[in-house]
Amino acid sequence: MSTATDTPTVVETYLSTPKEAAAPLVGELFTADAVVHDEGRTHVGADAIRAWTTGVASAFTFTRTVTEVLRRGDAVVASVHLDGDFPGSPVDLHHHFTVSGGRIAALTICP
Repeated sequence: MSTATDTPTVVETYLSTPKEAAAPLVGELFTADAVVHDEGRTHVGADAIRAWTTGVASAFTFTRTVTEVLRRGDAVVASVHLDGDFPGSPVDLHHHFTVSGGRIAALTICP
């Protein structure tokens, strides 16, 4: 994995946390009004993001391999390879993070 040496800790934690363990960490990782865009849906606020995280964890089994992380100011883009039992597997995705105050304020996941 090629990783920016200044990757925010919150992004590193999000990317390295197993999917089954992510939901309890939402309040620590995301701002209260954070926005997540994934698969054509928008999830706003900690409760909605927690529900999204739980849904993904229970719906599919997959492995996530981070292949590159780039940072520009408060923006971080991580290239992630997913392989699992979901339609279209395997897939390479980009996770676009906006970090504010040490937490994730926005996350957009796209091909």
